[in-house]
Amino acid sequence: MALGCEGEAPAKSGANGPPPARVWVGEVRSGSIEAQWSFLGDVSALQHARLAAGASGEVRVVRVRVGDYVKRGDLLVEVDPSLAAARVRAASASKQAGSAQLERAQRDAERLSVAGPDIAARAEIEQANSEHKRAGAERGRLKAAEAEARAELGRHRVTAPFDGVVATRRVDPGDWVDPGVEVIELIDDRDVEVLASVPPEVARFLSVGDKASFGRGGEAAVATIRGIVPALDAESRTVRVRLVPGEPTAWLLPGAAVDVLLTVNRSEEGAVVVPRDALVYGIASLKVVKSVDGKAEPVPIEVVARGRDEVLIRAEGLAAGDVVVTRGNERLFPGQPLIVLED
Repeated sequence: MALGCEGEAPAKSGANGPPPARVWVGEVRSGSIEAQWSFLGDVSALQHARLAAGASGEVRVVRVRVGDYVKRGDLLVEVDPSLAAARVRAASASKQAGSAQLERAQRDAERLSVAGPDIAARAEIEQANSEHKRAGAERGRLKAAEAEARAELGRHRVTAPFDGVVATRRVDPGDWVDPGVEVIELIDDRDVEVLASVPPEVARFLSVGDKASFGRGGEAAVATIRGIVPALDAESRTVRVRLVPGEPTAWLLPGAAVDVLLTVNRSEEGAVVVPRDALVYGIASLKVVKSVDGKAEPVPIEVVARGRDEVLIRAEGLAAGDVVVTRGNERLFPGQPLIVLED
């Protein structure tokens, strides 16, 4: 919309002025509006893992393919465990031998302790006690070595850390892998979250627990804000907001982009609310047309927040109860008589 002609002297009403204009009006009110902002959000899985073997060796078994659903704990990939299994057997045998040695040392120490210094030399008793302590320490070391060997054996098995679907399979039986090399990508496609980048001037009105909504291709879903990063992104200078849908939604797929609609109840001291249609856009200004004694009076304004049907504004000379033009305000001149029509 445009108010008159920018740069021209306004026409005066009267015999030679513009004729009365037929307009529709609305009332200025105090209070608050539901301000709405829309941003682009990225859908991602709550759980997304790139799994790697913890040991080097030849891949013996790959039990899944892309698109397979797996349960937590299912075996996905197994690397040749022969050497690690042999180390476990050796460590287990050493621990058993250490346990037997500890039992013998314990019996000797107890026997000499019961005999006492009248039968056994004091040095012999002390030596038996020392041997008992040494055997105990050795058995502890061998037990730890067995646990380490079993852990090493476990690194040859790649299992699912959560229920999900296989997104990528990067190895086949016979391939050689090294520790840390990705073999399976797993995604939990049931639970998703949406990350949106929000300007700081909007983020300051948001709180964890606030409601929001998602939209994409005519679909819509209710969401809740679950996290707000209290820092600006170094590149975009925006605040990251994490939202979670209220219930599982089939069309919210990881990797998709969705519209995030944020709604906040806004109010401000000294600001008033006018109908959205009352705004008149000039080349370098924004105004509303106030009806004063049946004549048009332009009032410059500053928009604080926008709602669906109303706008929260700051303006000098505008107060609750005033009447502003909502239709027919495109070419009104200051002082032009108004004929108010009713819907």
